[in-house]
Amino acid sequence: MKKDKKVQLLKLIFSILLLSFVVVYFSELTGYYEYKNYEKTHLTEEQIKKFEEDVKAGKEVDLNKYLILKDNDYNNSLSKIASKLSDKISYVVENGVKNTFKFLSKLVDD
Repeated sequence: MKKDKKVQLLKLIFSILLLSFVVVYFSELTGYYEYKNYEKTHLTEEQIKKFEEDVKAGKEVDLNKYLILKDNDYNNSLSKIASKLSDKISYVVENGVKNTFKFLSKLVDD
């Protein structure tokens, strides 16, 4: 009975990983990331042109007027959970490595 649950869990994890891979693969294949980068450079080029036109026209130039800064807020419950999980995993791995080396040093010293 327990073996069946383990097999089902492994199949679920594998399916999620496979689906994630397929999504990332097709987003790369369709050029989604390249298009997003193109949008950023295109906006930058437009801002440079506006800046140059304002300088030629003799207008007062304020750098903040031409900068497009997005302050993305990534704080949500999922990121908080992932951060806590990452901290716990880091703690466990760090202690595991320390204890392993303590054990090995005791073996070597004896």
